[in-house]
Amino acid sequence: MSVDPAWSITAFILTAGVIIGYLLGEKSPLFKVISYLFIGIAAGYAAVVVIFQVIYPRLLVPFLYPSLGFSRTMAMVPLALGVLLLFKAIPRLSKIGNLATGVIVGAAAGVIIGGAVLGTLFSQARAAVNLFDPELGVQTGRLVDAIFMLIGTITTLMYFQFGGVRRTGRPVERPKATRFFVGVGKFFIAVTLGALFAGVISASMAVLAERLGFLVQTATSWFR
Repeated sequence: MSVDPAWSITAFILTAGVIIGYLLGEKSPLFKVISYLFIGIAAGYAAVVVIFQVIYPRLLVPFLYPSLGFSRTMAMVPLALGVLLLFKAIPRLSKIGNLATGVIVGAAAGVIIGGAVLGTLFSQARAAVNLFDPELGVQTGRLVDAIFMLIGTITTLMYFQFGGVRRTGRPVERPKATRFFVGVGKFFIAVTLGALFAGVISASMAVLAERLGFLVQTATSWFR
């Protein structure tokens, strides 16, 4: 048997197994076996990528071949952080790894916050302001879109303002002046989440249709 038919049979069995196993229930042995197989393959692939694209070229090569222009001093930094991070696996010595964890979390937070502020907030704010630019001309549809976007943005931000008025013997309540706008913001959030959920369902159905088409096409090719 050549390689292509072997992989086709494997893909056919796994695809049919996942669909049938999921229909039988997530606790069915068939679904569990295929799930464990997928997790094992994914973990092995991730380990190979980390070893050959991160650890070997960025950690071992600088120590093994310093004559090629690599700096052993710079390689000591990730090595030290990696060693400290191993202490997190030992409960009694886990505090030693807090430094490495702090560096990882801090660097990740800096990248995420910087990307969110510069790539999302500023660009979205600039796009919203540009909709009101008189130099682009006043168009009814454009103006309605701009006002709608502005109202949605402001009311959504007001929804996440959790300040309130405390009265004796009564729970904390939002100020009356903001209740209406908070309700409007809740509406925009509900519409957004509904659209996202619909997108997820549509993508899932598209994947399911593609896999069912693969099963039908493969089975048809076998019986020709």
